[in-house]
Amino acid sequence: MKNNWWIGLLVSILAITGQATHAAHYDFEGNTKAGSVKNLYAPLGGRASMVTDLNNDQVLEWNGCIADGSINGHAGSASEAARLAVTQPEDVIWGRLANPGFKNEPIKSAFFFAGNARNGVQFYEWNPSPTMNLYTIHPSDERHLQWSENSANRDYAVNTMMAAGINVIYMSFWGPRGTDNWVFWAPMQTSTYAHDELFEATLGKNVLIAPYIENYAPTERSPGYSFTDCFPGTADDPAPEFAAHVEDLIERYILQPQNEQWPSKWAQVYDQFGQKRYLVCIIGVTSSQEDLAHQRFAEGFDHVADRIYQDTGVSVGFAIAADPPGTYAWAPFLASPEHTGPWLKQQSSILAIQPYFSGYSLGVTDENTIMAWKQRFASRWINTGIPFIQDIAPGYDAHIVFPNSHKFGNTDSFREAQTQLIKKLRCQGVTFSAWNGYTEGYAGVPTIEYGDATYLWASNIFQDFTVDGCHPLPGRVEAEDYERMEGVQKEITGDDGGGLNIGWLDYGDWLEYKVAAPTSEEYTVRLRVARPNYNPTGRGQIRSGMSTLAVLPVPGTGGWQSWKTIETTIPLQAGEQILRLFVSTGGWNINWLEFRRQADIQWHELPGRIEAEDFDDMYGIRTVMVFDEEPGFNLDCLDAGDWIEYTIDVNKASEYRISLRVALAEGFSGSAGKLSVGGDVLWSFTVPTTGGWQTWETITGIADLSPGRQMLRIEVTKGPWNLNWLEFNELSGQ
Repeated sequence: MKNNWWIGLLVSILAITGQATHAAHYDFEGNTKAGSVKNLYAPLGGRASMVTDLNNDQVLEWNGCIADGSINGHAGSASEAARLAVTQPEDVIWGRLANPGFKNEPIKSAFFFAGNARNGVQFYEWNPSPTMNLYTIHPSDERHLQWSENSANRDYAVNTMMAAGINVIYMSFWGPRGTDNWVFWAPMQTSTYAHDELFEATLGKNVLIAPYIENYAPTERSPGYSFTDCFPGTADDPAPEFAAHVEDLIERYILQPQNEQWPSKWAQVYDQFGQKRYLVCIIGVTSSQEDLAHQRFAEGFDHVADRIYQDTGVSVGFAIAADPPGTYAWAPFLASPEHTGPWLKQQSSILAIQPYFSGYSLGVTDENTIMAWKQRFASRWINTGIPFIQDIAPGYDAHIVFPNSHKFGNTDSFREAQTQLIKKLRCQGVTFSAWNGYTEGYAGVPTIEYGDATYLWASNIFQDFTVDGCHPLPGRVEAEDYERMEGVQKEITGDDGGGLNIGWLDYGDWLEYKVAAPTSEEYTVRLRVARPNYNPTGRGQIRSGMSTLAVLPVPGTGGWQSWKTIETTIPLQAGEQILRLFVSTGGWNINWLEFRRQADIQWHELPGRIEAEDFDDMYGIRTVMVFDEEPGFNLDCLDAGDWIEYTIDVNKASEYRISLRVALAEGFSGSAGKLSVGGDVLWSFTVPTTGGWQTWETITGIADLSPGRQMLRIEVTKGPWNLNWLEFNELSGQ
């Protein structure tokens, strides 16, 4: 059935985040175990505004709720001790390593499944079924599959990671000693005894370890665990199952280790008050608690850190992989940078935001779409002021273990796009997902399928990593990702894609951006701007040093959150440079800048299909996740006056059948639009009621198209209605 794509996608998303208890459970024999799948369609929430203190990027006001920095920790807690520290050390950096010999190093990590391949040979307390037949990628050197056989193989695996530039190994953790959950759900023989071997294998080596706590389903012998279901709990009993997992690890590797050197191998990280905390990584950070406030969710982390400190005397902090709203990831509560971020920033136990394989839950395979989303997602979290560790992955292919899951990446272009993303944004570290995920087509080691391409790529990123923030061109630059600025503020944007925009632009204000142009030539600069119609025309300038490259009139767009795109052209020299956007007449907002050459424009070849979200420009549009025959996005709630433009390249002059995939809920009628090229209307159409906003039908019309490159526009003459895709098929000869 065509519509079954989302079941396979959901199962693989929940497997990646470890939330196997929330949907169909998938075992490694290829059998689906019964479970319930809830309604996934939940449009993004309403819009809000905030005021920030740009000296430290701290949110001061959010939806009228003042974040006053009040202390929420328990008496005698690690959180309170950190906040009340007499002075913060001036030479330490929040989110950086704190172990002796690693002081202030950025985290450069890889997610790792310790243990032998599941090859039918038992090495630990349980004997898992073989899974090597499920591999979609295979290591070139079999020692990567033979961890448990001898210490030489373990040394080889650890040394391979270190040679790539990794300084922290993220240890995949599947429950306390004696439980058998890893037997059913982990791709390797990831026993706690394999964890002991990992600690032992790193002794005398310049590398650290941090546990990465997985979610897992129950077995006949062992209970399941879900961070989503236990967090945040209550202030008196915060996330008890999660706390128990952390305390189990503390007992084995810090308080009662078999080797007295093991505690020195657990990675420590500086919190925002300069205090050292043992790093604990959490995957699938969501909550199933209904009506949960952002503040309550965020405070749960300090509550659980305080409980662990009270129980053990050990101070821990968290790097969290928060599942993103607005994708196919689902939970009653999903943390957002704009609404949860300000509260998370107040928690002393939060060490970093660290996604696990961000972009996967979009459900799409187009690399450009995935990377554009990853950039917006990273930028939004970076602008909370919380340290952000950028995830990288070579690609994904789990078609054997998760039938109907999507496949993407493992190409030079996908790897290079992630390299550019690391350079573009001020991430504080980098993490690889996952070093030996052979059943899902992502691995950092050299492989039979792709040679050493991924290993060399990852090595270059790890070894060359710096916190820079230079934007490679061509590409889009979010306005808030500036190098320096004077006089401006950030606010939540109502434009498509969410995040922040820059506002309160007055005469003399400016923003500077570091860019790197590959060649010396002329670039088109597109700026996404908004301003009320009643204000005088706004003006800006793009400057380089003492030279003014362009003067920009900013017209009225209809409001502070009514966004339109303006453009100009500027000459740029090859290499790195600082561009300044100077405000010569204020009273306007800016969301992003985009730099491109004529050769960078993406043209949709016709005949063919165009996904509605792949527009070149638009007014009044927002995208949401679609539930149609294939995953992706649709344009949501198109209103009268909205429009969308597409760059098309028509193969030849002909008569074409035009198909639009549309949806309209009951209770609405008469919705309509028109399609035009160069101002000439090709087709006026009405949108029928389809029965729901995600109940789709295809409407068709016929029009003549001229050959060549041109701009196609869809205008909404009466709303509302939704659009998923448009398709053009030549009629001649049919």
